[in-house]
Amino acid sequence: MSQSNDQIVDVRSRISNRLRLAASSIVDFALPPACAFCTRDLQNDLEAAADGITLCGRCRKNFTSDERSPCFKCGTPVGPYVDTRKGCPTCSRRNFRFDRVIRLGVYEDSLRTACIRGKSRGAEALAGAVASLLWMEQREALSDFAPDIIVPVPQFWLHWFIRPHHQALTMAEVLGERLNCPCDERAVRKTRRTTDQSSLPRAERLTNLKQAYAVRPSHNLRGQRVLIVDDILTTGTTSNELAKVLRKAGASDVAVAVIAVVL
Repeated sequence: MSQSNDQIVDVRSRISNRLRLAASSIVDFALPPACAFCTRDLQNDLEAAADGITLCGRCRKNFTSDERSPCFKCGTPVGPYVDTRKGCPTCSRRNFRFDRVIRLGVYEDSLRTACIRGKSRGAEALAGAVASLLWMEQREALSDFAPDIIVPVPQFWLHWFIRPHHQALTMAEVLGERLNCPCDERAVRKTRRTTDQSSLPRAERLTNLKQAYAVRPSHNLRGQRVLIVDDILTTGTTSNELAKVLRKAGASDVAVAVIAVVL
């Protein structure tokens, strides 16, 4: 992508963020608080009042209902008391370049619906609320990783003009605020347009993103602990390709934070 295209995307992103924040403030002032997922009134919801996360108690319970232990490496549910720091049967043969996955739940039921709906136009509030719930549920793991920088999975520059909402960026901004850590959407760029991963069979997903990302020369990541943020982890290919270029740029540790993992 040329420097002029970089500048266009940067200006568009800044304007979009400011408009989104302004619109959110107006809505919050004009309307009573409501659950970002089911729209239930939150005025009498003690949980929402206590932590400021705009999700009702029922939705929180539904989003966190899976109590199975996650694999440390890939987030897939595993049996209890299993040491998965080197992976589980699902991922132990994959040469993942990230160290671990921190996730809210499994891509099923209402959490699946939230992930899909979170990509829609005007869904910033939902994406932000679910990211805050991820932080609340996985605060210890996120704090223990202690990232120096948060990087959302980047879009190809043309997508800024045709896609209504970049869910990974909204999530990364929220996690950055919660962790008091800088979120840098410009650290990594997507170098070419690719087929949407969700439309491809597994074998093609593993090769579709080869050499599709690059760390910008202006960003020094040497010795940095980097947290990649995305909405869904399916095969892990997207995060793995990102982790490769981050490692090549000198990142010392790389973790991935997602709303849900696909079984």
